[in-house]
Amino acid sequence: QFRLSNDDVQHLRIPGGKVEYFVSTNDGNLRSKGEIFLCDDNGISIISDIDDTIKVTGVTSVRSVLRHTFSGEYEAILGMSERYRLYEKSYNATFHYLTASPDQLYPFLRDFLDYEQFPSGSYHMRHFTWFDMNFFEFFSSKSFIKQKTTILHMFFQETHSRKFILLGDIFQKDPEIYANIYRHYANRILKIFIRVANLTASNRLNHVFQQIPKSKWGTFVNGYDLPEKIF
Repeated sequence: QFRLSNDDVQHLRIPGGKVEYFVSTNDGNLRSKGEIFLCDDNGISIISDIDDTIKVTGVTSVRSVLRHTFSGEYEAILGMSERYRLYEKSYNATFHYLTASPDQLYPFLRDFLDYEQFPSGSYHMRHFTWFDMNFFEFFSSKSFIKQKTTILHMFFQETHSRKFILLGDIFQKDPEIYANIYRHYANRILKIFIRVANLTASNRLNHVFQQIPKSKWGTFVNGYDLPEKIF
């Protein structure tokens, strides 16, 4: 571990609000580059789920998840990258992507989001280890709930005045996770958007979000259902 002062970080900062770093073996034969996306105390962050929010995954079926995860034939949800680019431009927003997929798949997800022209951002994924029995159990486990909740708390606790927009889908537990987070940080969440199968499927959301003002959450089927202006 090492620490950098804020002055050093600002000196190393490059366009896009990030710091690049390189790691290598002692002999220098293996060298790799990474990026650290900075998150200032002020500004706006858009925290977005990936699976069935911006990428077709089929999270209600483990077999569908595995097929859409490992086939290499990724498909974006219509209009999402266009709308995200608009938010990036309009609000100078920073993006953070959450997924229950293992971080070993990061290069493929990164290439996919780059190809579809989603805004650059940080990725927050689970890690598959030899202690995990198999991919079926990994993808069917509920550990993603704890993982997402921990990451969301981290964003709010490590910043002081930053505002957040949360996007997820109805097909797993994003509504419950976001409702729980809202109870802790209501004044810092500008909006919650949940992707649904159709725009009339809101009975569950009305129940889960009953303590959240209706003006603070909305639903969408594809990116073109999201408002061009959030506030």
